[in-house]
Amino acid sequence: MARTLHGRWRRMSARERGRLEPLAADVRERALDLRGSSDPEAAGLQLRDANVKLADAMVESAEADPDVTAAEVVQLREDLSRELERLVSAEISASRGPGGARKAPPERQM
Repeated sequence: MARTLHGRWRRMSARERGRLEPLAADVRERALDLRGSSDPEAAGLQLRDANVKLADAMVESAEADPDVTAAEVVQLREDLSRELERLVSAEISASRGPGGARKAPPERQM
């Protein structure tokens, strides 16, 4: 998620990038901290919170931009929501531990 948000942030106008740069920097730093953290669960929660803050700020920025259509704002919101849901799903799967995820039934051959 951090990589996706950072990529979207880099494609924003220079003015908006500058305005959101502290949030983007926080996401980047928390993502790097997660790799070497002695408490990966707490670091992961902090990263998720930073991701949500940046995503919310990006949507607010798009809503305030007269060059961005309402449809584009809706699409951005949906894309970011999907990414956040994917992140939560990955956390749930990881919390189940190895082999904890449910396996799909084998396909039947006819």
